[in-house]
Amino acid sequence: MNNIAIENVYPEIDNGLFYAKKTINDRLDVYADIFKAGTDKIKPYLLYRKKGNIKWDKTEMEYLNDDRWHGSFILDEIGIYEYKIIAWTDIYITVLKKLESWYRANEPIKSDLFDIISILKSIEKNSLKKDRDIIEEKINLIKNSDDYEAINILNGDKLKNIVLKYQEKKDYTEYKSLYVFSDRKIANFSSWYELFPRSYNNFKGVENQLTYIKNLGFDVLYLTPIHPVGITSRRGKNGSRTSDSSDPGSPWAIGSSEGGHYSIDKHLGTFDDFDHLLKKAKSMGIEIAMDLAYQCSPDHPYVKDHSNWFYKRPDGTIRYAENPPKKYYDIFPLNFDTVDKKNLYSELKNIIVFWIKKGIRIFRVDNPHTKPFSFWSFVMKSIKNDYPDVVFLAEAFTREKIMYELSKIGFSMSYTYFTWVNTYDEIKNYFNKLYSYPYNLFFRPMLFTNTPDILPESLKNQNSEAFITRSLLAGTLSPLWGIYSGFETCENTPLNNNSEEYLNSEKYEIKNRDFTKPGNIGNIISKLNKIRIENDALKTFNLIFCDNNNKNIISYLRYNNEKTNIIIVVINLDINNIQCDIIKIPLKALNINETATYDVIDLLDNSKYTWHGEYNYVRLIPGYRNAHILKVLL
Repeated sequence: MNNIAIENVYPEIDNGLFYAKKTINDRLDVYADIFKAGTDKIKPYLLYRKKGNIKWDKTEMEYLNDDRWHGSFILDEIGIYEYKIIAWTDIYITVLKKLESWYRANEPIKSDLFDIISILKSIEKNSLKKDRDIIEEKINLIKNSDDYEAINILNGDKLKNIVLKYQEKKDYTEYKSLYVFSDRKIANFSSWYELFPRSYNNFKGVENQLTYIKNLGFDVLYLTPIHPVGITSRRGKNGSRTSDSSDPGSPWAIGSSEGGHYSIDKHLGTFDDFDHLLKKAKSMGIEIAMDLAYQCSPDHPYVKDHSNWFYKRPDGTIRYAENPPKKYYDIFPLNFDTVDKKNLYSELKNIIVFWIKKGIRIFRVDNPHTKPFSFWSFVMKSIKNDYPDVVFLAEAFTREKIMYELSKIGFSMSYTYFTWVNTYDEIKNYFNKLYSYPYNLFFRPMLFTNTPDILPESLKNQNSEAFITRSLLAGTLSPLWGIYSGFETCENTPLNNNSEEYLNSEKYEIKNRDFTKPGNIGNIISKLNKIRIENDALKTFNLIFCDNNNKNIISYLRYNNEKTNIIIVVINLDINNIQCDIIKIPLKALNINETATYDVIDLLDNSKYTWHGEYNYVRLIPGYRNAHILKVLL
């Protein structure tokens, strides 16, 4: 048992089993309870280094209160950082502080000065000559000084630094190494636009759409699978079991005689065309995200070459995908428990490496929750060690604990339950949880308003106000948000009243949209993305909900770490009726006087208001002003 206790270390996830998450140039704040019995003084340090480096950097930790200490360092590179806390009893400072206390109490300190001189002499014996000379000089000065001068000499920075270098580290205690992953900024703040490349004919057609996407303010373009699509059991219109030659099939039914996960559907173009798209997008400030779906059509080369990688029925046939009550006859799921697991795992990792070498650095991963944790642990450790700038989005609509585990294992961000979170209480409870400890250490919520699989109840057969409301919520509740193409034109017709599927789903047919038709809310989306870019408050996960009585209105604060950029969001959840309320702004949490008068500007329409203290009135009118995004003018 150590004489010094180091406990309640933050951040630490599951006893250090997983990494915390930050982004490059962030500061990592580390806290711990550090203490020992008695009144001896302790000296705690935070040690840190980029993983793989031999040399540790260190910073002295600062005492806060109640034996709580704090230290920090800057993550100035992308990749894994290692950090740990060390502490020991500082004999010199312990004696010095007692001596100072007795001096202030007018107690004699002559004998105590001899004690501290004895400590200096023992240090002098083991020090280098230049330091030895300084110690000897200080001892002589102390002997010829009065008590006040002696204390000042003993407190001199030069002498204390020499003592720190050589004195015995009594009761030396070391806490185990912990780790934090420093991601690219795009893993923490980005706006995503999803489209089906085949609906734009080919990669050249997607290129032609880049200006439109850029004008909407999106910086990530996510492409649904671009691989050859299987023929066998191909789905028809609206997912029908029967298809004809004009049906393109689901792009998630990957693989044909043309190739599998290493290939591009010939109708979309060549690898040169794909490279040209990547470079054109990059020149416009847009990064391409690629879909990573580990599943195969019955025509995939793996079915012939590695049939043992699939689930077999007793009669030897391969089992298709099932998600009761649905059956996917056009897809064969991979068997991650195959006896050839080692080669399967290696091959699936190689797919990622292949596309990384083609220029992809963002992967949206389809259904990662249906693959073993052990597989993802293998993949994440390998890829992030060799390619630390790669970002993974988990499309894991599943049980919460599984979503969290995938994030701990290494997914940079994750889809959430946002599409089903609609009411005041649902929104407040859900996001309070996501932004609380320990989830805020590892889980980055991506808020998609819709997906090709999900037309939310909140948007079904609704007017444009519903779409505006959901976009404002998504874009201001998290630094990560996205839309699936067609959202901006308010596509809202379900397959049927009991379905979340779109009628005439793009998963099974080509869509030719008119993005210029009336009702397009692109101007609102563009303004929202501009507001996000210009306000650091919306690039963090700092969120405080405001109190109000009318649950048709939700309001919350977003602010940067320094609290120099403060945004107040007020949204009417009722898209059909005028709603009013008094909002209580928690000014104390923002370091603003609770009786202060302050100006705010609505970034949506540039209206200015003067607010007084904590309580302020709002009136929100659908079709005119159904929300405020207010910047506090400090």
